[in-house]
Amino acid sequence: MSSSTDNPPSGVKVELFKLKNRLKDKLGMQHSGRDDGPGHIDPEAIAEADRMIEKLCEECPATIAAHLEDMQGLWNEMKDMPRSTERDELSQKIFTISHEIKDLGSMCGYTLAAYFAESLRDFIGQTEMKLEAQRVIIQAHVDALHVVIKQDMKDADDSAANELKTMVKIAVDKYS
Repeated sequence: MSSSTDNPPSGVKVELFKLKNRLKDKLGMQHSGRDDGPGHIDPEAIAEADRMIEKLCEECPATIAAHLEDMQGLWNEMKDMPRSTERDELSQKIFTISHEIKDLGSMCGYTLAAYFAESLRDFIGQTEMKLEAQRVIIQAHVDALHVVIKQDMKDADDSAANELKTMVKIAVDKYS
């Protein structure tokens, strides 16, 4: 058996290719032609990411409000609909929007919006719930999110936030 260090048999042509890891370039892991080792990320790439997050967070209230408006339209269409494939599709869209609001709120310090969006996301997928229970629980979450956005409430731990959480919890406990 031959090893990789043996010469190839005569008449066999071997070409060697040197490949460049372009993914490292995209991640900023190679800077000025040098590689600072595994896990190194170019400080400029980190600064650029921070600037992008800062810009995203400046627009956070407007973005969450736009998502909430989309969610409200889907919910208005879905709430009186009987169980069907169309209802399931609308439910999945609301699930996705809730997840986006949760992620955006968590990243930008809107922890109360993130709290209600995550809770809604978790309830919207519970298809075993009766339709009336779904209506009440989902509506309570949507209403709470509207209050959070209108009042520009960020913190999930102040007295007004706790009052909103209690109101939604009452609806959840009563209809779950």
